[in-house]
Amino acid sequence: MDGLAKSGHLLEAKSVFDEMMEKQVKTADGYSYSIMISAFCRSGLLEDAKKLASEFEEKYDKYDIVILNAMLSAYCRAGKMENVMSMMKKMDDSAISPDWNTFNILIRYFCKEKLYLLAYRTMEDMHSKGHQPEEGLCSSLIYHLGKTGAHSEAFSVYNMLRYSKRTISNALHENILHILIAGRLLKDAYVVVKDNAGFISPPAIKKFSVNFMRSGNVNLINDVMNAMQSSGHKIDQISSHRLFQPFLAPAHYPVSFSDEIRVLGKLYNEYFVPSKELFDLAIARYIAKPEKKELLLWLLKWMPGKGYAIDSSTRNLILKNSHLFGHQLIAESLSKHLVMSKKAKLKKENAR
Repeated sequence: MDGLAKSGHLLEAKSVFDEMMEKQVKTADGYSYSIMISAFCRSGLLEDAKKLASEFEEKYDKYDIVILNAMLSAYCRAGKMENVMSMMKKMDDSAISPDWNTFNILIRYFCKEKLYLLAYRTMEDMHSKGHQPEEGLCSSLIYHLGKTGAHSEAFSVYNMLRYSKRTISNALHENILHILIAGRLLKDAYVVVKDNAGFISPPAIKKFSVNFMRSGNVNLINDVMNAMQSSGHKIDQISSHRLFQPFLAPAHYPVSFSDEIRVLGKLYNEYFVPSKELFDLAIARYIAKPEKKELLLWLLKWMPGKGYAIDSSTRNLILKNSHLFGHQLIAESLSKHLVMSKKAKLKKENAR
């Protein structure tokens, strides 16, 4: 019967089933019902499946998770929300715990119906029950949650994958980073960058760093600088060429000049802040908060040791406000920057 049902011979399978019922052939926990109900559901014969399911319930005074999943999947494919909810209630009433398949059926259905927050809550429940969701399903839900403004929920789904035992796609780290930046969840974005910088492109790193310097937690600015340096993304080597290259159309692709200028203009505004300006942004925020004196002095001391130096305009800004931080300490820090600037200038001249 099972072989006939799975090979598409539904009438023949039903004939065998009817013969078994007539001869009262016993099967373990109504296994024959599960076979036929699943076969009817696969064929879209919901009324036949429903009739057999009712017969099974009446005969055995219980429901089976396989039958419930088959019915649930069929109702989801047919878009019958009322029946879906009815099946879920029946599971609760029968004290049947949903399995991995149940959760996947529901999450896919809720995503199809654009009920992304309901899909998220179902995935939360799935995770709490110890079931690991598929990466593809998680990635799809993360994308849609991000698009609908549920940035925190998208990050929660990302973490479900991240802390599972599965190896996840490298691209997912950059995808969640863009979602977190859009949601202004910059502290969470920092964690993603710090742990996965090697899998994130220079444009995305740059976008994050600019946003963090502008409006991230001021107490973490130095940590972000250090994390970028430690990850191999040398701050003054993320050039405009590297930033724009992934977005430029191939030479054979017809793009009008005006469109290219428009795209480049948008990319410039969104991504490209000169690398030195990252330091300018950080220092300007410290100057606006004199109580962050120690953080400013740490950054000024850290920069020359990593090969960085402030420019003249930033130096003048610091000198103008040196009374807030201590003239002597500022003078000592800036002298090291002056030496570094001269070395860089000499190196540039010798390279010509």
